[in-house]
Amino acid sequence: MSSKQQWAKRLTRTVVAASALIGIAWGGGQTVAHASTLAIPDISEWQGKLTASQVANLKSQVSFVINRRQYGSSYKDLYATNNTALYVKYGIPFGEYDYARFTSAASAKQEAKDFYNRSNKNAKFYVLDFEENDVTSGTTNAAVKAWYDEMSALTNKKLVFYSYQSFATSYANTARQNFDAQWIANYSSTPTITHALWQYTDHNYLSALGEYTDNSKAITSVHPVSWWTDATTTALTHTTYAYSSYKKGQHIYLHKGATKDADGTAIAASDRQQFYKISKVKSVTSGKSKQALYLSGLNQWVLSEDATGYWVGQHGSFTLNHKLNLYSDSSLTKKTGGYYVAGDTVAGKIVKAPSGKSYRIKTKLGYLSANSKYSNHAYYESLGSSKTITTKKKVYEYAKSSFAKSSRKQAVKKGTKLTVTGVKKRSTGSRYFVLSNGRYVTALQSYVQK
Repeated sequence: MSSKQQWAKRLTRTVVAASALIGIAWGGGQTVAHASTLAIPDISEWQGKLTASQVANLKSQVSFVINRRQYGSSYKDLYATNNTALYVKYGIPFGEYDYARFTSAASAKQEAKDFYNRSNKNAKFYVLDFEENDVTSGTTNAAVKAWYDEMSALTNKKLVFYSYQSFATSYANTARQNFDAQWIANYSSTPTITHALWQYTDHNYLSALGEYTDNSKAITSVHPVSWWTDATTTALTHTTYAYSSYKKGQHIYLHKGATKDADGTAIAASDRQQFYKISKVKSVTSGKSKQALYLSGLNQWVLSEDATGYWVGQHGSFTLNHKLNLYSDSSLTKKTGGYYVAGDTVAGKIVKAPSGKSYRIKTKLGYLSANSKYSNHAYYESLGSSKTITTKKKVYEYAKSSFAKSSRKQAVKKGTKLTVTGVKKRSTGSRYFVLSNGRYVTALQSYVQK
């Protein structure tokens, strides 16, 4: 968000977010055909102590404003009290945000308390700005959930999650689903994960302030502007939403209770309790779902709450975004006592559970859930539109796809751009890129990016 302290990181996150879009085939991007037209700036002390004249002129230029209240518990924004008081005086709807600096679930809870106590209670909504990982104890998802739970206990107002796309999916992919709305930053193209507010630039000129600010667009097909500005609290209870970040090409198991599709049309009993491949996704807000899935074979849209996603087929390795216990049996009834934590990359084979209703990852140490909300495939599985990759660390070019050490031809240093002509799959599910010179390099996302 607007902070000169963060300018270098802002540049980095823009590149990372763009790279993530090129590198991963996220499905079902929302369009902005129904987007707000007036500015929606986020403002902090870096815009200065606003004057009455500035705010009076600002009213006709904005739909609403999002103002920073604190930079973690230890730092209060210098002009938040002055600026929000002026918004109230001149009738500009506003929300407030907390730039997260918590290091654990416990400190996230305290940070939420401090944020709420410091806030202007005329705020229409509250935002967690989570774009930097300072968590040193426990998982990031647990810390974000602790912040959300504490704020839910303190207020009935809407709670909004903010981050840039690749960070949101890497560090809060589970916890962000609890929020009433998601505000996603992407300066290169429309976000392709669920979002109700899109921060599309950090360079929008506001004549009332005489300077440039970040700017966002409300996706009115998800939430109208009135949802953000309504003086009446509409989030009297916080809905816990089902996982709603599925992608085209993934597989789901349709629940027995899925008697109707997203449009209210009946689903035959014989078509339930089956696996389907997702051919399209779209963002919705319905029931406990933020996403609808179009299922090949069924040829109907279903809500995400009526499905559970699983990895099907072989993908080689998986990067976890959640702690997962190891089991000695594929029914997942007997824990071994071992586990993997978020961030671990685990090699394994996909196998069907004995019930036939789910899948598991069979590793050398035992079985893990193959529920797709807990992990992502560790390898790129398709080419990006640019047909280039950039190394994130040193890699080797190989003459043979087996990657036998004897076939190493050249070390490639970090930051090198390589032209690729294809991505190939081994029987284990692992992938590798074919280079324009006929050699091969790994397709592991931890080593290269598209």
